[in-house]
Amino acid sequence: MPHRPLRRVRARIIFVLLALLLSTTLALLPGSHAQSPDARVIRADLAVSDDGATVATSTGTGTLLLWNASTWTLIRQHTADGSQVFGFDFTSDGRYVAFGTKNGRLAVLDVSTGRIVFATQDRDGSVNATRFGPDDRLFAAGQGRWLTSYNWRSGDTLQRYDLGREVMPDGRRLVVEDFEVVPERGWLFIARFDQQARLMDIASGEVVQTWRNKRRPRDGGRNVKDVEVLPDGRTGFFAGVGGDVVAVDLLSGARLDSVRAHPDFVSDLELSANGDLLAANDLDGNTTLISTDTRFIVRRSSQDGSFQSGRLLFAAAFRPGTDELITGGIRMPIVVWNTTTGERRRTIASLP
Repeated sequence: MPHRPLRRVRARIIFVLLALLLSTTLALLPGSHAQSPDARVIRADLAVSDDGATVATSTGTGTLLLWNASTWTLIRQHTADGSQVFGFDFTSDGRYVAFGTKNGRLAVLDVSTGRIVFATQDRDGSVNATRFGPDDRLFAAGQGRWLTSYNWRSGDTLQRYDLGREVMPDGRRLVVEDFEVVPERGWLFIARFDQQARLMDIASGEVVQTWRNKRRPRDGGRNVKDVEVLPDGRTGFFAGVGGDVVAVDLLSGARLDSVRAHPDFVSDLELSANGDLLAANDLDGNTTLISTDTRFIVRRSSQDGSFQSGRLLFAAAFRPGTDELITGGIRMPIVVWNTTTGERRRTIASLP
């Protein structure tokens, strides 16, 4: 008769084998991809095409996932050489999506075919943010002192914008966290890890305005994490460490007012298609909806996340033409919210 410890070992082995068999079987079932490990974890970004048809997310293993926004079936996936992918932006017609990688690659992918139509890797550090602009321009920035524009159809490098020093006094590399193209004014509105939001002229590369993140939180930093611009090209918002969402007049440079969205940190800002709502994520798993007209908090939704647990809410995107807001993050599910009622409409995947 076998000893009890040996029985336990055998029982554990059988349990593990059965679990592996079950997970493999589920992975092969039609429609089960939404529960795969790759679908569960996004890394700091998601985006929705302007027509509301396609959602781009990423995984911790460096895979770009493209979803049908209505059915949440997987359209396509692209693995970027094992490097984490982020910084998504769609062309206005939704046919192409740009992305950057942690190892410094910039690429544009054809949504319908999965073919890479533009790729370059002539920069140091990661590419954190990409934006399509007018005249086939693609702007990209990440670590270091440069923000670069390309003609993504011809492959030519057009202009490099010098953002100043590359490192902080303590030796940390400076990072462009996010930026927006303001084509009506010919500007770039930039959030950078040097505690400033800045407005830069696209043609000359000169800085037009700067705003410092004034609030000093518990850790002493004041870095700017994200920026957004209203459709009129006049009013901008920035937020980051400190938890304030600050509204500024991009034409005059005046600080208008601010909304306290979190005591310490806002990780992401996202503007609705018509510009009436601004979503602010924080590291405790909350999404605060702010009226851009009154600058009042309309609603706050909450997920099970916290900095201490490693479940970080990093990304949000409104789906144009609907009342849906999509959120996700590191070790967080992709959740679809009703912006009118605040109800959780759909959870795409459970927590890993």
